[in-house]
Amino acid sequence: MKKTDARVRYTIKALKEALLSLLAVKPINKITVKEVCEKAELNRATFYTHFDDCFDLLESIEADLLGDFEKSLRYVDSLDIPSLVAAIYDMIEQNEEICRVLVFGNKNAAVIRKMIERARQQSIQSWKKELKKATSDELEMLFTHLSNGLMSVIVDGYARYPKETVIRFVNRTVKCSLDAFR
Repeated sequence: MKKTDARVRYTIKALKEALLSLLAVKPINKITVKEVCEKAELNRATFYTHFDDCFDLLESIEADLLGDFEKSLRYVDSLDIPSLVAAIYDMIEQNEEICRVLVFGNKNAAVIRKMIERARQQSIQSWKKELKKATSDELEMLFTHLSNGLMSVIVDGYARYPKETVIRFVNRTVKCSLDAFR
């Protein structure tokens, strides 16, 4: 892995923070490179050294978040629901500003769909070993049901319910679904 110069890391961080603060008040298609640069106190040439446009910068922010999400999935067995929820909460806490803007501020965000898609293959492969009674179609439907429900509970409940309450609730409700296929 190539090490990045501290000045470059600072510049990229400043640009990302500037875009996130602008995204909190207006959509990406209304944000200009000039606004991002003014907010970050950097010039346009510096911006274009690292990114093509605001959409490219947003993709970079999303890629970082999705990378952290994938790391959280590696540490848990996809049938260990309490650990999975705890890992997702930890990822959110580590990326709170990004999540506040890209996930919680936009319930239909593409980033949520990308997270679910990233978990699909890993989960279904793991479930095939554990849920012997389920057909491939049933595993696909079960994943769709559980992943969308889990993400909705976390997104809608993050600020309203303590992590432990969500973990207990999800564990109880998911256990019923999974037990039917064991």
